[in-house]
Amino acid sequence: MVITDDYDVEIFHNMTGDYPDGTYCAEVEYYNPNTGTRNTYTLNVDVEDGDLTVIHWPNGGWLDETHFSPENISYGEISFISDRGCEYVVTLGDYGGGCYSDGKQLQNDVNIDIEDTTCPNCGGNKDVYEDLCYSCTEERESVCPRCGSYKISFDEYCNNCQDELTNEE
Repeated sequence: MVITDDYDVEIFHNMTGDYPDGTYCAEVEYYNPNTGTRNTYTLNVDVEDGDLTVIHWPNGGWLDETHFSPENISYGEISFISDRGCEYVVTLGDYGGGCYSDGKQLQNDVNIDIEDTTCPNCGGNKDVYEDLCYSCTEERESVCPRCGSYKISFDEYCNNCQDELTNEE
């Protein structure tokens, strides 16, 4: 069956229980629980073999199977959590794509959230309010600021530097 419009999609869906392969306009709800960012956008999405496979950004970027597992969208709506912990709800709209509503803002929101929750030292996940992830904070707190040697995290300096500073006084 050749799909050319929403009427064809409806017939195909009634016959098979799935949406045909192609690009659709979709409402995409985005929520990042780490930052509290929440917005809804209209974006192009791809459906393949009854699964949502790609969300397209207006500038040519995308979110695909490297960021989430393809999800069955036979009911016209799915929700999933991306590899970065962001929550998405995607509701299919018109067949054929070609729709964007402030998708650049979505990409900006996602990029800012990723930047805010990525440790600048190691690239791991961190709390939005912390400068570094837990591992890097622990590591930094265990390094003597004077000589770079290991120190007990609650001491200001390592034992050698503490002894030297005490002897200098």
